Amino acid sequence: MHPHDAQSSLDDIRRLQDRTREQVVRQSFALPYVVLAALGLFVGLASIDLQNPWRTAVVLVGFGLFVAVGIVHQRRALVQRKPTALELLFWVGLSAGLMLLFGVSRIAAWVLFGLPAQGLASQGMLAAAATAVTYVALTPLIRRTFKEIVLRDGGRA
Repeated sequence: MHPHDAQSSLDDIRRLQDRTREQVVRQSFALPYVVLAALGLFVGLASIDLQNPWRTAVVLVGFGLFVAVGIVHQRRALVQRKPTALELLFWVGLSAGLMLLFGVSRIAAWVLFGLPAQGLASQGMLAAAATAVTYVALTPLIRRTFKEIVLRDGGRA
């Protein structure tokens, strides 16, 4: 094998890795999956105000849908690769940010609107709706941030 052939092979590998990373970003935020995940997030968070045993059942259904969407999305993905540590940190940070938003929205619903802690129009219901809508609305920004992380330094963290 000549050095030129080896370099050509390495260039092909790098080019294909770049295409893989770009495909990972493209498939990560498909609209149907984002909407279903937001629905699961809403149901799971809104159920916090329910009485037991309904709370447990609905939390499991809501967050089960949220997790199932992620699992199905990964299984159906055209390209699969191990996420880097920075990508995992991104997903953990996004989840923590959504939970923080839920908490702040719940407090705001109580302070600003005087909503009760339980019932149809409750703090949790309003906060869950605000969190789910914000997640969907911020998806383009989230996608851009994720793209920067995945494509950063050739995807190496």
